[in-house]
Amino acid sequence: MAVHHSADTGLDTAGGRRRLWWIAGAGLLVLLVVILLVTNVWASQRAGSADVAATQSVTSPSPTPTRSPGRSPSPSPSPGSAEPAPPVPIIPDPNAGVGVPSSEVAPPQVQEPVPLTDPAVAVPGVVFRISELEAVEGVARGPGEIAGPSLRFAVSVRNDTAAPVSLTSTVVNFFFGAVQSPATELAAPGGVPFPDEVAVGATAQGVFVFTVPADERDEVQIAVDYSAGVPIVLFEGAAPR
Repeated sequence: MAVHHSADTGLDTAGGRRRLWWIAGAGLLVLLVVILLVTNVWASQRAGSADVAATQSVTSPSPTPTRSPGRSPSPSPSPGSAEPAPPVPIIPDPNAGVGVPSSEVAPPQVQEPVPLTDPAVAVPGVVFRISELEAVEGVARGPGEIAGPSLRFAVSVRNDTAAPVSLTSTVVNFFFGAVQSPATELAAPGGVPFPDEVAVGATAQGVFVFTVPADERDEVQIAVDYSAGVPIVLFEGAAPR
């Protein structure tokens, strides 16, 4: 009876050990499965958070810059843009009748003045002379004319060239006083314009009237502008009162 009891106890002890091993192995397997599941869930959460952050960084609108009240933002100048230069004024050339930029107009050349009684050569063969200078009472007949004390004189042109001389662009001006103020031209009494041309070997003349104060005639100048590009002929001296 004692021997049989020892064999049963040994068998029971071996079976119990085997059950303990199975239970431990099963528990370890369950633990590994739980660890794997937890690891997968944690990795999925991190990947999802990274995707959300990337999506937000792409789709989020850029912040709008603020500006101070009452001030408008200054527009950025486009590349190559520049402030336009002011246009060059156009002044008409009274001789040529063609507008030219004022920056290209050279001041007119003037010959050395000669006495009122002397002849002056504009170009070789074209000779001007002042004659019949006298005081008159100017008469206003045209628009803008003002009657008053005036001077009347004749300007003659002698053509010593081999071809007719055109006078269509010839202009006569009158200046008086210490500062050589320009005088106003009148048509009367007795004003006569130049003819269109002077024949070869002939002499032609025009008669001109300018208002000039009687007390400013001690120093006067008569300028004859024969043609564009030709120096102005200038006569000077004292005029009758």
